[in-house]
Formats: sequence, structure tokens, C-alpha cells
Amino acid sequence: MNDVERFRDKHVHFMTTAEEKSQLKKNMRQAGYETLGSYLLKMGLEGIIINVDFSELRGALGDIGSLRNEFNRIGNNINQVTKHVNESKEIDAMDVYLLQEEVDRLKKQIEHFEKNVVARFNEKLRQLGVD
Repeated sequence: MNDVERFRDKHVHFMTTAEEKSQLKKNMRQAGYETLGSYLLKMGLEGIIINVDFSELRGALGDIGSLRNEFNRIGNNINQVTKHVNESKEIDAMDVYLLQEEVDRLKKQIEHFEKNVVARFNEKLRQLGVD
């Protein structure tokens, strides 16, 4: 090694898989860098770090289980109504009305769920400064 005093005199070494190294080199070229070291140094010192915590969305994801239960319940009711119609060859207006009520209630739950998830996701994006 020569006696030239370097500005950067500390060595950093890390291991990657072949796929990771290939992706790093691809990113390096896309960013306009000629050496992997200069690209990694720039990204490590000045790159944007984004940590996303979606734990607040877990509650909304729990709603998926509730919706699944509702779907199952409605499916069972539809099966019962269908069986009754097939056996008696009659359609009871009250059964149809109750079934429609359940479908309408489920639609409202789904709309509420979707709005909730979108609102929470948009809030996360705002927190990250993404517009």
C-alpha cells in the first residue's frame, strides 16, 4: 500500500447474495454512478430512510375476520332460504326481507371498512411526506 494519506481511511465490508449484488449494481447504474462504492456511500449518507409502521392498520385487518364471519352467516342464511324454497316451492317475503337487510348491513360494514383502511393508509403516506 502506498503512503498517500486518504480522506476516507476506514474500510467497510459486507456480504450479499448474487441477486442482491446484481440489484445493487442495477440501482447504481440507474442512479448514474460508476462504482458501487460511491453509490453505496452516497445512499448510506444521504439516502432517504423510510420506516413504515402499519401497526395502526392491524385493527382494520381484524375487521376482515369480522367481515368473513358475516359473509359466512349470510351464506348460511341464503342456503336456508334456498332449501326452504326448494322444499315448499314458496318464497316467504319475510325471509327475503331479512336476507336483504343482512346484505345491506354487510354493504355498510364493507364501506366503513374500506373508508377506514384508506384513511389510515393516507395518514401514513402524509406522515411520510408522500402526496
